[in-house]
Amino acid sequence: MSDSRQNQPPRWPYYTLAVICCLTLVALFYALSSNSKTTTDPVAEMRAPVNFASLPYEERLDAPMEEGVKRIDYAILRALQDANVSASGIELVAIEQQRFGDETFHFQQLRINSQYTADELITPIATALVQWANKATLTKLSTNMYRVTFNDVETHLLKFNKITATTDFDKNPATLDIGGHLTIVIDDLGESISAAHSLAGLSYPVTFAIWPRSSYAKEIADIASAFSREIIIHQPMEPMSADVQPGPGAVYVDMTPEDIRATIRANFKLVPGAVGLNNHMGSKFTQNREAVREVALEAKKRGFFVLDSMTHAKSVFFNEAKRQGLIAFRRNVFIDNVKEVQSTLHQLKKAERIALAKGTAIAIGHPHPTTLLALQEWEKQRNPRVAVVKLSELLNF
Repeated sequence: MSDSRQNQPPRWPYYTLAVICCLTLVALFYALSSNSKTTTDPVAEMRAPVNFASLPYEERLDAPMEEGVKRIDYAILRALQDANVSASGIELVAIEQQRFGDETFHFQQLRINSQYTADELITPIATALVQWANKATLTKLSTNMYRVTFNDVETHLLKFNKITATTDFDKNPATLDIGGHLTIVIDDLGESISAAHSLAGLSYPVTFAIWPRSSYAKEIADIASAFSREIIIHQPMEPMSADVQPGPGAVYVDMTPEDIRATIRANFKLVPGAVGLNNHMGSKFTQNREAVREVALEAKKRGFFVLDSMTHAKSVFFNEAKRQGLIAFRRNVFIDNVKEVQSTLHQLKKAERIALAKGTAIAIGHPHPTTLLALQEWEKQRNPRVAVVKLSELLNF
């Protein structure tokens, strides 16, 4: 008997293996539960802790032409800045919205006033284009005029104007009648109290788009209300890329209609004083008419308006919201795809030009440090003929 026990293998490895298997099954169960995109009780997720570093500001804009134009903008500005051309000497003379396939982009005419000739400036511009927008082509039209194309489509016309030190090329202030109305929306608010104070302290109103399940959603909404800033909910929506996470409280196309509505209702409770909503990411979700209809119908119950951030050229969010009887708007310009002060200032001037040409314009930015600095600088140099107004006020113009 004792010999047979001695010949049996020890039993402790089996016990250890059983424990490991049980722990593995429990861990797998929780992992599957946490990765589920739908939820039957979205309220339970309210004010869940948010790791700000894990939430990207935006997905990559799925608009190659618009992205290319902004890279060209940046290359030109960077080259002129390196050549010591004054920022005030770069005039956006005209802007025109054009189409390329499913996309729209802004064709721009720039006049560059400086002490340099076109020949002296064109080499650094060409070099910068190769570095920042290598699909762009620069063509000489005359002694002082050049064309820039992207994918064989004309995007920029550059006119070089050599000036003397005493030349005054500032805008003629004789006519100061309001010629256009511009709204600036700042997305992705909810994780920085200091950014909210910086925006609230500007002399012109900006619309606060607040993540509903961010760490300081209520506190930042209170700051906005104290300074009479308009508040909208920055609603996370599913992007095209599965590798990009829109954050807590997001809606996805494979959710049931009731789950979409329940998530939206729960988010509405988290941002006091909100009067509308726009999409955070959402390049996939906003292409799905049935999905955005559920968002629109829930917004309609609250009397909200809708802003389509246009993160995809084929978004149907704006059209579906209008079809359901909501007040709806569409973004014209993202001001800070390139996180650089001069680039952001140029996009703000582009938004001014659109407002002057069309009567109204909507620009969207984010609380990047460079954007906050650009907004403060623009405060000093913005076109007085463009009135900055709340988003809801655009209906009056």
